[in-house]
Amino acid sequence: MYLVSTFVADKQTYLLPTNEFYKTDPTKTLLGYYDEEYVYLIPSVIIGMCEDYLTKLGKPHVNIQNVLNTLFRANLIKVGWVMRKDMRYRPEKRIGGKRRRYITFIRKELIKGRKINNG
Repeated sequence: MYLVSTFVADKQTYLLPTNEFYKTDPTKTLLGYYDEEYVYLIPSVIIGMCEDYLTKLGKPHVNIQNVLNTLFRANLIKVGWVMRKDMRYRPEKRIGGKRRRYITFIRKELIKGRKINNG
């Protein structure tokens, strides 16, 4: 979560409202979209940025499955379905006429967590 919040705060990255998906900025990196209920992060972008960041620090790569399991247990992300140990973490969402999979964070839980962590 620290890396995600760092990337969202970075001036070289951005999130777009789902109803303004067409307002892309070619000079910045699009992390995903948001609406009233959720924040939809593009998995390849956010995971790639995390891997690059950790590599630059000389840290070992993280197991993304463990990270997603932890986020799910903390009620921070929405899952499509759960069967035994096989979990689908990227429910599909139609944004801009294209249906894609995103890591879908529950927005109110992120805001609640931010208020708790920041006092």
